Amino acid sequence: MRADPVDSIRSDNTDAWIAHAVAGALSGAMWIGLAGIVFAMATAWLAVTAPAPRALAAAPLLLALVQLWLLLRVAIDRRLFDALAAAASHYGSPDLAALDTALIELGWITASRAGRPLPERARGAMRLVRASAALAAAQLAFTLLTLILR
Repeated sequence: MRADPVDSIRSDNTDAWIAHAVAGALSGAMWIGLAGIVFAMATAWLAVTAPAPRALAAAPLLLALVQLWLLLRVAIDRRLFDALAAAASHYGSPDLAALDTALIELGWITASRAGRPLPERARGAMRLVRASAALAAAQLAFTLLTLILR
């Protein structure tokens, strides 16, 4: 049986707990984002199959493009926070400098963004979670509006 990674976290290792919490929130955001995509597809289908304004089909599809981008970002960040949690659990602290070096080499961040502490990175990831939830809520609103206008 595989050991739970949380069992190996020392009680004084706040970075590991932060990383685990954010990874969990990002996992949830993936499901929320997928729900938003489903709502967008449902709205488009409803708008095309009924005499509803075409904008009701177009708007959710445009929002779905943003939602797809957010899903990609959420998936990447979830993996990174999983790795940070594992490193912090095992070594006592995450290697943020190595992560920054890798992200700079990939061209994903500029050197001026390197060196941010884990809590600041966590807040940035949580903005992605909130944006994904807001888009999913908008998609649901479009779906309900399309049903009402049918």
